[in-house]
Amino acid sequence: MQTFGVIGCLAVFVWSFGLIGHYTTTRPYGPVPQRGWTVCLPWCFGCYGTFEEKQQLLLLHYWFLPFFFVAFVGTWVRQLREKKEPWTNRTH
Repeated sequence: MQTFGVIGCLAVFVWSFGLIGHYTTTRPYGPVPQRGWTVCLPWCFGCYGTFEEKQQLLLLHYWFLPFFFVAFVGTWVRQLREKKEPWTNRTH
């Protein structure tokens, strides 16, 4: 669980920053109604895009939390298991 959560967090993090970087470098700093770029994109420093692109950025932002929760629960379960097995030869 811990590994899955951390890998998911990293994937969402990289994908989010990749999209933010892409939109920031390829979009103008103002609306372009001819192309449908009329919505200010979050975290893109004033760049504009479509409503669907804004929703995609927000969705990726919201997907980070479940993966973080899975990593947290995996770490918590691991700690509980180590505390309940005192016969193992681990030095603390």
